[in-house]
Amino acid sequence: MKRLIPSVVFGLALLLLPGLAWAQQGTVTGTVTEAETGEPLPGATVQIIEEGTGAASDSDGQYRIAGVPAGEQTIRVSFVGYQQQERTVNVPDGGTVRVNFQLQTSEAELEEVVVTGLARETTKGEASVSVSSIDAAELSETADFQSVEQLFQGSTPGVRVSKTSGNIGSGIRFDVRGGVSLNSDGQPLIFVDGTRINQDEIEGFGVGGQGTSPLADLNPDNIESINVLKGPSASALYGTDGADGVVLIETKSGRQGQPLQVNYSGTIGYQDAARKYDTGTYVSADAANATFREGDILENQISLTGGIDDVSYFASYSNRQSDGIQPRNSGVRNNVQANFEVNPNEEFQITANTGFTINEYERPTNDNSTQGYLGNTLLVPTSYTFTDSSEIASVEDQFRVQRFTGSVTTSYTPEYLDGFRLRAQAGADVSSRRQDQTYRVGRTSSFNFITDGERNIFTVENRQYNGDLTARYNYDVTADLSATSTIGTQVFTESTRSSSLTAQQFGSPKITDIGTGADLRTVGESLFNQRSAGIFARQTFQYGVAYNLDLSLRRDYSTQLLSTSEDAFTAWYPSVRGNVRLGQFGFAPDYLSQLKLRAAFGQSGSLPGLTDTQTLRIGGERGGYGAGGVVNSAGDPNLDLERISEYEAGVDVGLNERYTLSATYYYQSTSNSIVDFSPAPSTGLGNFTVPRNVGEITGQGIETSLDLTLLDLDNYRVSFSGNYTYQTTEVQELGGQLIQGGFERNVIKEGLPPAAFFGFKVDGAQFTDSGAYAGPNVVDANGDGQINQDDRVQLGNPAPDHYGGVSLNVQLFQNLRISGRAEYQVGQQVYNGTKRFATRFGNNKTFNRLSSQLFGGGDAEQLEPGTSEYRQAANQYAELQTPDRLSASNFLEDADFLKIREIGVAYDFTGLVDRFTAQSDLPVREFRVRLSGRNLFTFTDYSGPDPQVNQTGARTITQGTDFLTLQTPRTFSVSVNVGF
Repeated sequence: MKRLIPSVVFGLALLLLPGLAWAQQGTVTGTVTEAETGEPLPGATVQIIEEGTGAASDSDGQYRIAGVPAGEQTIRVSFVGYQQQERTVNVPDGGTVRVNFQLQTSEAELEEVVVTGLARETTKGEASVSVSSIDAAELSETADFQSVEQLFQGSTPGVRVSKTSGNIGSGIRFDVRGGVSLNSDGQPLIFVDGTRINQDEIEGFGVGGQGTSPLADLNPDNIESINVLKGPSASALYGTDGADGVVLIETKSGRQGQPLQVNYSGTIGYQDAARKYDTGTYVSADAANATFREGDILENQISLTGGIDDVSYFASYSNRQSDGIQPRNSGVRNNVQANFEVNPNEEFQITANTGFTINEYERPTNDNSTQGYLGNTLLVPTSYTFTDSSEIASVEDQFRVQRFTGSVTTSYTPEYLDGFRLRAQAGADVSSRRQDQTYRVGRTSSFNFITDGERNIFTVENRQYNGDLTARYNYDVTADLSATSTIGTQVFTESTRSSSLTAQQFGSPKITDIGTGADLRTVGESLFNQRSAGIFARQTFQYGVAYNLDLSLRRDYSTQLLSTSEDAFTAWYPSVRGNVRLGQFGFAPDYLSQLKLRAAFGQSGSLPGLTDTQTLRIGGERGGYGAGGVVNSAGDPNLDLERISEYEAGVDVGLNERYTLSATYYYQSTSNSIVDFSPAPSTGLGNFTVPRNVGEITGQGIETSLDLTLLDLDNYRVSFSGNYTYQTTEVQELGGQLIQGGFERNVIKEGLPPAAFFGFKVDGAQFTDSGAYAGPNVVDANGDGQINQDDRVQLGNPAPDHYGGVSLNVQLFQNLRISGRAEYQVGQQVYNGTKRFATRFGNNKTFNRLSSQLFGGGDAEQLEPGTSEYRQAANQYAELQTPDRLSASNFLEDADFLKIREIGVAYDFTGLVDRFTAQSDLPVREFRVRLSGRNLFTFTDYSGPDPQVNQTGARTITQGTDFLTLQTPRTFSVSVNVGF
């Protein structure tokens, strides 16, 4: 594959360079730049007024319009935020004229537009809350992104996003400001073009702890921009559903008046293991590393964009095929995107965005399983002791996905009512997923509990529909005071149906129809429905250009609250925001382009579980005397909502339009969190728990971002950006309860961060009077002279205290662009379960050596008890012992890291193509080549291959655990982009 990449690039170039005749009379070319800085303006619209034709400038500000009639022509250039320009030129017959434009900024739109809440767009300079924006289209110009989470990594202060394993399509975990809710899953609300999308991880029949993520259905190349609302102060208008933040994704669109442009992008590459298992630690490391392979990547994408009269459009089709770094791991993703905007007149605007996805995933078995490659090469010295390698290779696990997302938005701005706007939007996310898992007859001798083969089928259908209706009115109260009043409603409905079927005892390996299984083992089905709605009002005031105040209130309704209490069906969520632009008062020096202070307060919350508010939930059971009713759960009809409050304050500073600094402090507090309690035996509900509102959590943090334009010349530009976040979270009250995750390593406990590592602390070894090893020295934390459960202490935290990212972008000679991005995290730990069980089963070289030194019987020389060498070996041995109660302490490792996320190089060969095709007039508008590498280097003290994986996926309290989890791969790719 490595030798294939340059050959394919060269071959594509040869195919594109031959001259193709295209009749024309003349050509107009040039660049569009910003007048003050000389910075290129990509996406500017350049039109030949008399002909109605035109083009858009590329990422370097260059444009080219062919087929222009000879003679005098008027050229118009427009770009959002800049003053329109026109120029008249004489186009020579059969020749080329170059016309450059330098646009001046428009005072009305000096800053980038960001989305700061439902039915509200503003500029960064006016925003009263911290909003993180990601220019996905710009990032994709120099780097190849396989899945959407890669766009976030290292880019957004206050937000951490990671995949839980290196499996293609695996779960994606978001962490927004640390998360202070006990009753939500910690994942933000995500909209794509106004459609609320499903992002629940789907596992089905397990292959370890990993599922598939619906977010993996998205094609990053179709994304234009991302805005992240990070807390209730920003997301209060979204109500309960916005408790963990809101992510707003916008896909690409066309421009009115832009002629048809056809773009093709082809990518080839490969991915391999970024880090190998240490041969100095594992006896069988070579066998484990031999399971890794180079996985090929091939992607083809074609897109159409343009505008006809009052209609603009963008359409694309892409096919991406990826092979993972282990056998039986692959993915094929097909995406179709079609976006349209229609402006029949000045009053109406209609936008339609549609996407269709067909995905296929094949997943390998890993994660806490002895039936996969890693479990058979890392746990014991002799590989494939548990499962024969041929039987592992024969297991098939396939997920097939069909998904449609779409939205329609209509805006009405009547001419007779200046400042009024009515907007309606409807979205749908409909998906069907099917898993087929097959253990063939004759290949299951190593698999326990499987007789003569097994077939598993899992299906899940999800239907989500959302709708918004808002009315907004802008008006002037006085000459200096303007206001905007907004009212609206938001509705949402979701239905999920799943079914599962398992059969064994098949007569032939060639017959796998599940109906031919002689032993039908399990049949299951489930159905879930919910509906919610909210009404809201928002009032903003703008006094001059210096003061801004924003007030809002939302009331929520939900069918998830099955209670007889009327108050429990609803919740009120207020927010207050404001800012002062001190730079407008005249005392600031000229080089201070912005100085703004902002503050905000908002509330959100989380609902109880579906049955938490029902006193008793009765289900049916079948027994020897027939069917009857039994109690399935117990609840509290007076249960209230969990409520999250957030205070935020910040400052934004800009210098010379080239340097910007943003700093934000936030404080969050959660009250009435729902905690389960065991009822008194006299209630007769001893087998159940009853929820109560007693939990409290607080969290605070500092978020900063810095953007610097270090060099800005005609042909050279260097820019740097960086962000840093500090956060801390603590559980204040649980009513004395302890909530434990799997294996009791992660807990939610008063006085600790959520999901903290908790257990006994080991401090070296104990010795007998003669100096012989007497076992590990477990710390008596409470000093009562006994070792019991009360001596467990906090051992670590899976969440970092400090994290952030840096990026560098360089433009040389107009045509060459180089970019790099890195991400770092400091202050977190990872439980290395792989190392723990390898140690237990004799596959840890260090432990084996220490055992020989203490007790003999191995290759190392036995040491004399009482000597310093013996004591040193004993202390090391004690901290590698594997009893369950000591495993968290002994195998918890610091996992600080610095990752070079990506390095990309892109070169624009358009000018070279123009030279070769000057006579033949090849209709090539753009020709670019891009080289990209991802996850190139990881600097960490963690002994495992990847400090960011999690064995149980993306949705559990168990975090920061690595047990036979496949690492995130390193990726290299070459892309060719051609525009016509």
